[in-house]
Amino acid sequence: MDAAETVPDTWRPGRAVAIVPTVVAALATVWATSVPGWYQMWLALIANVWVFIGLIWLLTLGRMLFRREPLARLRREWPVWSLPPLIVLLVCGLLYVSAPLEARFALSRPALDSRARAISHGTPLPADDEWIGLFPVERAERIPGGVRFAIDGTGFFGTAGFAWSPEGEPPEPEGEDLYEHWHGPWYLWSESD
Repeated sequence: MDAAETVPDTWRPGRAVAIVPTVVAALATVWATSVPGWYQMWLALIANVWVFIGLIWLLTLGRMLFRREPLARLRREWPVWSLPPLIVLLVCGLLYVSAPLEARFALSRPALDSRARAISHGTPLPADDEWIGLFPVERAERIPGGVRFAIDGTGFFGTAGFAWSPEGEPPEPEGEDLYEHWHGPWYLWSESD
């Protein structure tokens, strides 16, 4: 009797190897893209993990396609082997509609609104490296007609964050700041160094 025959059909190591790293990479990707400007350095690392997962998946699938016995196994376990590509498609869809950033912003909006209004009414700026909602704010600064929050670790060559400007798009005094309307008085903001 083969050792693989003694393992119940509900658990085989190949299933965990096929799914667990993919789920971990998917969760890491969603987390890294849930801030304005994304966590670029983390995404570079995660991209390497995705490439590794893809290569392993393709090599294993290719090996199964060119062997008679593993081909029968592939036919039996196709739901397990189809999960990684489906997870990749799900993550791509979430990124396409900005779902990670939308969700994190929605959960943090009451805290961001409250802090922005308080600062615009004269409350001192928060300390550097303080959390506002679910966002680690590197720094906050007043701008004409509003406030902007730089999110820690975002962007690649510059900083990214949110700008609160109830009077419309904030002015661009230095010409390097970019604003994109987000929700209500909120704008996505990025600056380059």
